Amino acid sequence: MIKPITTFENHVLHPAIHTIKMALLLTLAALCILPAYARGDLLTDVETKALVLNKQGRYSEAVNTAKESVKIAEDTFGSDHHRLARSMSVLGLIYFSQGKYSDAESLYTQALKINEKVLVKDHPDLATDLDNLALLYQVQGRYTECIPLYKRVLEIREKAFGLNKPIVVKSRNRLGSLYYSQEMYEEAIPLFKQTLAIQEKISGPDQDSIVETLNILALSYHAQGKDDKVEPLLKKSLAITEKKHGQFHPEYATSLNNLAGLYKVQGKHSKSLQLYKRALEIRERALGPDHPDVAKSLSNMGTLYFSKARFGEAERLYKRALSINERALKPGHPDMATLLNNLVVLYNTQGRRAKAQHYHERLMSTWDSALKPESNTSPAIRETTQIEKPYSGHVYASKYSRSFHRQNCVELTGKEEDIIDFKSKKHAMRDGAIPCKKCNP
Repeated sequence: MIKPITTFENHVLHPAIHTIKMALLLTLAALCILPAYARGDLLTDVETKALVLNKQGRYSEAVNTAKESVKIAEDTFGSDHHRLARSMSVLGLIYFSQGKYSDAESLYTQALKINEKVLVKDHPDLATDLDNLALLYQVQGRYTECIPLYKRVLEIREKAFGLNKPIVVKSRNRLGSLYYSQEMYEEAIPLFKQTLAIQEKISGPDQDSIVETLNILALSYHAQGKDDKVEPLLKKSLAITEKKHGQFHPEYATSLNNLAGLYKVQGKHSKSLQLYKRALEIRERALGPDHPDVAKSLSNMGTLYFSKARFGEAERLYKRALSINERALKPGHPDMATLLNNLVVLYNTQGRRAKAQHYHERLMSTWDSALKPESNTSPAIRETTQIEKPYSGHVYASKYSRSFHRQNCVELTGKEEDIIDFKSKKHAMRDGAIPCKKCNP
C-alpha cells in the first residue's frame, strides 16, 4: 500500500545527496583557481586544461591531458613528492566525475600514501586526500568505510583551522549529513547543533546557511519523534528568512512549506492549509504560475486535502501540478514520480481502478526514465555497473523510516497503510532510501 507523499524542501529531504553534489562542484572550482605564482607553471597549466576539457564534456581528451600532468610531475619531482600526489588527485577527480570509480579510488589511494609519507601527520592536505576518498566511498554507498575518513578529516581541519572556519563547518555538516542518511541521529544531532551555535555566533551575511542547519536539525529531531523540538527550529528558520528576504520571496515560501508539513504530520490541518496557501500565493506571484515550485505547493496542498478525504480538491491540485511539471521537467524527475504516485493512491482509494492503473504505468515509466543515464552522459558512466545482488524483487519501506526491506524482514514495522511498495531496490534508492543491513535486499 503506497501513500501520498509530502515534500520538505531547502536541503531538508536529502542532505547527503546535496552534500555530495556540492562537494564535487566545490572541489572542481577550487582546483581551477590558481595562485598568481603558479600561472606560468607548465604542470599547473596542463592540470587546468584537463579540468576544462572535462567540464566541456571532452572526456577522453581530459583523461589523456591529466595523465600527461602526472607524467610531468613524476619526471620533474620524482615518485614520492607532494606535487605528484596533487596531479594524481586531479586525474582521480576527472575519473570520479566520469563514473570510473575504481580508477579514481586507485589514484586517490596512491596520492594519500605519498602525502602520508612526505607530510606531517596532521597536514591539511592529508585531510583533502581523505575527503576525496570518503566522498568517493559515499557515492558508492560504502558508508562504513567513509564515516571514519570523514571523522579524521574533521579532526585534522579542526586542529589546523579551529572550529569556525567555513571549511571546518562544511566538513562537520558533511559528516552530520552522512550520519543522518544512515539514521544515526544521535551522532548527527550534536554536529548540527555545534554548527548552528557557531553560525549564530558569527552571525554574518550568510543567513541562508543557518536556515539550512535549522531545517536539517529539525528533521533529525522529527525522525526521533521529538516534535516538541521541531516546531521552534522551523519557526526560527521562518523568522530568519522573513528578516532577510521579506514575506514575498520564494525562500520565505519554502520555510512556510516546511512548517506546514510539520503541522500536517501533527494533524493540525487548519494551520497547515493556511501556510500551504500562503506559500502557493507567494510562489505564483514571485515565480509565475507555471514554475515547478508552484507545482510543489499544489502537490503538498493536495496531500492535505487527501488526508481529509476531500478527494475532488486533491485531484484538481494534483492534475494542475502534473500539468506544470510535464512542461517544465524531464520525464524522470523525482517530482514527477511524486505526483504520479499521489494520483495512483488517490484513484485507488476511490476505487477508480482504471485511472489508478493508467497513472501507475506512467509512474513505472517515470522511474525507469530516472534510472537511465542521460544521452549526453560520457560513455564511461554508461558502462559503469553496480555489483548484482541476489535479491531483485519488490522492496518495502515505512514512510517513517529511510531504510527499505524485503517483504518479510523483521525490521519492517508499521501499519499496512504506512508501507511504501517500491518496484525494485533501484527505485527505492532513487527515492533516497537505503538498504536494510539485516535483510540485505
